[in-house]
Amino acid sequence: MLEDHIRQLDFENAPINAITGNSQLLYHRIKASIAKAKTIDIIVSFLMESGVKMLIKDLKEAADRGVSIRILTGNYLNITQPQALYLLRSELGDKVDLRFYNVPNKSFHPKAYIFHYQVDGEIYIGSSNLSRGALTTSIEWNYCLVKSQHQEDFNYFYTTFEELFEEHAIEITDEVLKSYSKAWKQPKFIRQAIEELEANTTKVTSLFEPKGAQIEALYALDQSREEGFDKGIVVAATGIGKTYLAAFDSREYDKVLFVAHREEIIKQAAASFHHVRPDQTIGFFYNDQKETIKN
Repeated sequence: MLEDHIRQLDFENAPINAITGNSQLLYHRIKASIAKAKTIDIIVSFLMESGVKMLIKDLKEAADRGVSIRILTGNYLNITQPQALYLLRSELGDKVDLRFYNVPNKSFHPKAYIFHYQVDGEIYIGSSNLSRGALTTSIEWNYCLVKSQHQEDFNYFYTTFEELFEEHAIEITDEVLKSYSKAWKQPKFIRQAIEELEANTTKVTSLFEPKGAQIEALYALDQSREEGFDKGIVVAATGIGKTYLAAFDSREYDKVLFVAHREEIIKQAAASFHHVRPDQTIGFFYNDQKETIKN
């Protein structure tokens, strides 16, 4: 299990600035840096849902403190997952400035996490994109460059980021994201890699969290409500997890009515809602039967 692997690592003898994925995980360093940062700038060639989920709580807490957050990523080969972008937009809203690198026919492979603190600053630069594996169990080589120790280099990297972000990128608006998502098709080799990673690291609790297209649908439903609509319909392919989607979407409401034409479907839905909302009461109503089950 990933958590056991993390606990067993020896951090005392790890180098201060070198992070290789063996004796130290980039995840812990990034998490600590987010907690004390005054500004956060991330530039990675791709974003994965798994990586965003690992940092989203910390990023949200930073955004709520008024920390400036900018993220520049690529859309080449459809490796960046739309659900990762939707999750950022859903949780951070306008508190994150999210952009696509937008220079045609030019490769985009940087991986750097830039933090400005009250006094100093740091850049983690190396091989780690924003994915669960790159932040944890994969062999990734990264180096922490401290501003006060390498001010000229720090400033050069930061200035280059600023230029790319301001001059060679487009904002990922709802329209841009919707267009990207509509045309997106996950590369087969990426899908296989994700399946292998999830088979080795997924915890039971993570099974009952929105994922994939569910994240996109939840974002669209929230946007519809903000626009004043009180009715909506979701059309999705078999296997997307529409019942779980309904359960996730219902979490802000005290009472939910789930209607289906077969008793079997109703009972399956009850199990799904129980997984998502384990503390809630579930009742069945059909024919002359009316019962309430206390969980």
